[in-house]
Amino acid sequence: MNSLRHSETRSKRIKGFTLVELLVVIAIIGILIGLLLPAVQAAREAARRIQCTNNLKQMGLALHNYESSLRTFPLGFISRVTGTWSGQGNDPIPEDGSGWSVFAMILPNMELGALHGSIDFKVPITSPVNQSARSTKVPAYQCPSDTWNEPVTAWPNSLGIKDLAPSSYIGCLGGGNPANAPRYTALYEETPFNGMFHRNQPIKHASITDGTSNTIGLGERASMFAPNGWAGVIPNAQTVFSERIAQSRGQTVGQTARPAITMATVHVRSGGPNAPTGSPGGFWSPHSGGCLFLLMDGSTHTIATTVDMQIYRAMAGRNDGQIIELP
Repeated sequence: MNSLRHSETRSKRIKGFTLVELLVVIAIIGILIGLLLPAVQAAREAARRIQCTNNLKQMGLALHNYESSLRTFPLGFISRVTGTWSGQGNDPIPEDGSGWSVFAMILPNMELGALHGSIDFKVPITSPVNQSARSTKVPAYQCPSDTWNEPVTAWPNSLGIKDLAPSSYIGCLGGGNPANAPRYTALYEETPFNGMFHRNQPIKHASITDGTSNTIGLGERASMFAPNGWAGVIPNAQTVFSERIAQSRGQTVGQTARPAITMATVHVRSGGPNAPTGSPGGFWSPHSGGCLFLLMDGSTHTIATTVDMQIYRAMAGRNDGQIIELP
């Protein structure tokens, strides 16, 4: 009898959460999750930014190892000019040739000798013998914050190339013709160009007269912004906005386009990196605030969207006499 009463007493003392208490607990958990998620997301983005920086540093080391072996930095891309340029900034120049880019040339220095050896540099990127190479993803050429993961289709679609492995990086063509400094006309085919990477022209270390620590080599241009492959330039192709970016600007894909040269190298024109009015032929990063760049001394720096254009253009040129260090 006593044990029965004891059991009844214990059962009466057992209480659950009231509805109010349960709602309070749920609200507290929700607040904690709301505080935690941004911190987790920020930590993940910080890690992705570090990986992107490491990618650029690896490419910088590869460029200098290439230069140590051959006494010159690699050219921007291989081409054979077959006609005359119109003189207009966005017009292409008639060309053919293999088109392979600086990124293809430094593959052995990126510890990817087998991939480099599979490329026939004497025939175009589009050749069937180069299909496997052009479609091979290179992790170091992809920023982890660049959400574009599918094969890239060269624009226009009529070219029939739908299997380019994407890239998040691009070479720097320069900031304008040094003969026109400080006006900086910065036309795509204008020569003599003043950046590091152009068609058929390897640059020697001694030609970087502004100093390697003052000269941009490579920068970000995410495929989620303007899809392109690391392989290089395809004659008659164009660089265009991705569908998402085009739609965000009230355009259709291809409405804004830049010539084939911008598949391998771009220059600084009228706006900073990630500029809201920038073209597909500019530098653009998935990271907030600006782009990561590799300078020719092997260091990496973020250049903000709000950068002074005189500084930005000067950093893009290797020999314009405008020696301005980043703040």
